[in-house]
Amino acid sequence: MTSDAADSADEPVDIQRALAAIGEPTRFRIVELLAARARTVGEVTEAIGALQPQTTKHLQALAAAGVVRLHKLGRRRVARLDRATLQQLADHFGRLAESDPDDAVLDDYEAAIATEAAPSPGDSSRVLRMHRTVRASAATVWAAWTQPQWAARWWAPRHFRVETFDLAPRVGAPIRLVLREGDSTRYESAGQVAAVDAGRRLVFTLAPVDQSGAPLFSAEHTVDIHQNRTGTTTVTLLIRVSNASPEAAPAVAGLEPGWAQLLDALVALVQSEDRP
Repeated sequence: MTSDAADSADEPVDIQRALAAIGEPTRFRIVELLAARARTVGEVTEAIGALQPQTTKHLQALAAAGVVRLHKLGRRRVARLDRATLQQLADHFGRLAESDPDDAVLDDYEAAIATEAAPSPGDSSRVLRMHRTVRASAATVWAAWTQPQWAARWWAPRHFRVETFDLAPRVGAPIRLVLREGDSTRYESAGQVAAVDAGRRLVFTLAPVDQSGAPLFSAEHTVDIHQNRTGTTTVTLLIRVSNASPEAAPAVAGLEPGWAQLLDALVALVQSEDRP
């Protein structure tokens, strides 16, 4: 058995091969033993309770994957871990372990669905209120809400895209929104414009619909747009939900996290230079 004298710190590791080598139970035990200190092949053999030929094969497999270094020192053969390889593995999994905004969103959404689905006495209606302040004029914000070419850029949560957006700022005008997920699943919502104060207020109903086109619940949305003296604009969204059935729990629970993402996307759009 031969060994390079230096660690392969600058050589890329085959992550899958290294993991496959370590994943075998006996080899995993050997790695743990060598983590404490270098050992002769005989010491490894004794520690794991195997025959020397079997131990040698395990060490060779670990060495071939870059996990272990085998040193031939005269009549002694000493095995040690290749710390550079393990550092690359640690860096790889460290990157995988970095948090993602979706992690907390999914946890909160799942908890919200459980809460929403739990039976509760009395009226099932509720009110949601959210607001954002943006560095843009009220006219720009109004356009983002009412012009399809603007709305299609922000009116979808992360990992969805707007397939259809029909909304005219006219009392009685129908609203149709179709979102498509990455796996091509489509989600349709429908509603109607209830009130318009151009540039300042928009009131509409909008809710997901089932396969027959019937809304899963009632949701009235009131959007107030206020131009501040500082040149910024405050957007307030009030949602009144009622008539929600137990089957609608996922959709109702998704209103708050979904609209939080939408409003953040709205802010990013109207404050960017890449506006329609």
